Amino acid sequence: MNLTKNQKYRIATWNLDRPRNNSKANRIKSKLNNIAADIFILTETSELINLAPEYKAVKSKEFELYKDQPWITIWSRWKVVEEIETSNSFRTACCLIEAPFGPIIIYGTIIPYHMAGVNGNRYPDKGKKVWQLHVEDIIDQSSDWQNIMDNYPDVPFLVAGDFNQTRDGLPKGYGTIQGRKLLTQKLTDSRMSCVTEIDFHEMNFLTPDGKGRKRRNIDHICISKSLCEEINITAGAWNQFSEDGFAYSDHNGTYVDFY
Repeated sequence: MNLTKNQKYRIATWNLDRPRNNSKANRIKSKLNNIAADIFILTETSELINLAPEYKAVKSKEFELYKDQPWITIWSRWKVVEEIETSNSFRTACCLIEAPFGPIIIYGTIIPYHMAGVNGNRYPDKGKKVWQLHVEDIIDQSSDWQNIMDNYPDVPFLVAGDFNQTRDGLPKGYGTIQGRKLLTQKLTDSRMSCVTEIDFHEMNFLTPDGKGRKRRNIDHICISKSLCEEINITAGAWNQFSEDGFAYSDHNGTYVDFY
């Protein structure tokens, strides 16, 4: 990898909760401009969030009930060399990017929430038990990761998006012990590290909202261990609300800087 001491690059992910009007979309785009990532992996986004022409986009397919609201959009300042097929093209997207330091594969994802397939119409899957689809998707997606890594054995691999589980080591939180253990094992099998397993409040990246509630991070970034061993990586986050109390989303955002 060709990096000099003073170079810094940023990759960020954020669930935008499907912004539906221009006023909110413009506030979100202003925040994204301040974050200034080289690659954004945006989940539950919408066509109102358009970062062209500075960025190029790779998007998941649209669910019929959510037209113009792709669940995954990868925006890259750098050249997108190839879009890579995934096993579920509706809630994942993947591409090979030519970064200044060499090629990298970005895999954007939403791992389903607890009620996915149980009720409502957010997911086409039906007849599931609580957390069942979450577990099934971890198994399916981890197999997808491995297949892609086998096809591109020398390219660093990064998975980012809405994982729908807290991984900060604190009691309770969102998700199940089974789901966390399963994802941990699959990341280990894939030789990847989750670099956002952090209490971002303790590190003063996140602050309580106006009602004193703390947001527990469920949006993660996982990176090939080989890349983690080669370069210095630091993780950070930002609030889901602005300083004046405007709610951008129901999720905070996270990022990694690497040197």
